[in-house]
Amino acid sequence: MHSRELRDTLIAAAMRNLPTGAFICDREGIVQFINAAYANYLHLRPDEAVGRHITELIPDSGIPAVLRSGKAELRRIRRFPNGGATLIVNRVPLFNDDGELIGALSMTLFDTADQVRDLLEHVQCLDNKFNSCQRRIKSALSAHYTIDSIVGTGKSITEFKSLLLRYARTDASVLILGATGTGKELAAGAIHAASLRSEGPFVSINCAAIPKELFESEVFGYAPGAFSGARKEGSIGKIEVAHQGTLFLDEVGDLPMSAQAKLLRVLEEKRLFRLGSSQPRDVDFRLVAATNRDLRAMIAAGTFREDLYYRINSMKLRLPALRERREDIPLLVRFFLDRMGAGETVCTEEAMNVLMEYPWPGNIRELRNAVGHALSLCCGGRIGVHDLPPECCRAGWGKDMAAGSLQMITMNAEGQAIEKVLRETGGNKVKAAAMLGISRAALYEKIKKLRMAGAFDEETLKLKVRDKKRER
Repeated sequence: MHSRELRDTLIAAAMRNLPTGAFICDREGIVQFINAAYANYLHLRPDEAVGRHITELIPDSGIPAVLRSGKAELRRIRRFPNGGATLIVNRVPLFNDDGELIGALSMTLFDTADQVRDLLEHVQCLDNKFNSCQRRIKSALSAHYTIDSIVGTGKSITEFKSLLLRYARTDASVLILGATGTGKELAAGAIHAASLRSEGPFVSINCAAIPKELFESEVFGYAPGAFSGARKEGSIGKIEVAHQGTLFLDEVGDLPMSAQAKLLRVLEEKRLFRLGSSQPRDVDFRLVAATNRDLRAMIAAGTFREDLYYRINSMKLRLPALRERREDIPLLVRFFLDRMGAGETVCTEEAMNVLMEYPWPGNIRELRNAVGHALSLCCGGRIGVHDLPPECCRAGWGKDMAAGSLQMITMNAEGQAIEKVLRETGGNKVKAAAMLGISRAALYEKIKKLRMAGAFDEETLKLKVRDKKRER
């Protein structure tokens, strides 16, 4: 069979076997073909309809109008007489290769009473599933924290929250500084929730957790076939996901140098290029970054770009360490107990004293873990000193409370004195040692001991020294 004959045979077979009705008329309106489905609507056999004018079969047919105008009539309702079906039909003019009208095709779509209802129900079901997926995605990309999530009423945290709200109302980049465990991601979420972008996504990236070789593809996305093992359809990056929302870069000090240059370009141009693509994509997001590292020291060491530092440092927030807000410890303990479903459990006065004395190098995260540890060991709904983690009860702040308290008071006083002198000397330890009347070696030894005891925080001191220099 020649290819043309085969093609004609296939087309004829397709028309005959269509589950929906179809017929073809020539330019005079004479039926040249009708399939069984359409003939059945007319209560005829196909051979009884072929050769007759369409108006003999359907007196009010729309086909003559299509043949006159040469224009299609789509999605028209066709009601057949004598209790026949009500259908939706398409009527389409047919033209030859020279553009001459040679006939018309009429095809039914579905029975409006049954098939349309089924289709609408299916569409509604898909729409419900789509809306449900959208809600889940929005929930997953929403910030789970607000300003009320930051627990505390002390002076330092109250001032922090006040400044956070002021910064949140702008669209400038914010750099959050704070030691590990102070709640930097919580603060970033609170900024997003209080901002004009709160209805947009909140996308968090831990720069220290993504392997260097995968960082660019994860954050900036990649084009199809960008590298071996890439998905064939490509992948959207997290920056694009944050469009019209907030992008939070946690541990920004761990950002690879290659990614720093690319991020700076995105921040300046408000567009990005996926890995392996030359097609720019517009992006609109607010940047919030956080670190516990000294970025200025990293700039001096050549491991962090100075121009990027100024881009992300439009506004600065410093989260106080827990030892700087000890007055909030009872409130935080109560908060964690309630969150752990132990609302009736209480801390004895002795146990609370230990918690108040401990320096908390791991900050709020360590306190939360200590409360969980104590809760798992306590009996009778009362947390005692013996229920606390061993490190909280080391000599100096637990086992001998009187001697421990005196020792800690002395160490704290020494730490405050050294900190004050270092601030005055701009961090110069030689001058500080001279002012304190001790050798430089003795000063270094004292700082080492105080740091181990949690009575001296050199990173916080560096921030305070820089702030004081700016004030001058």
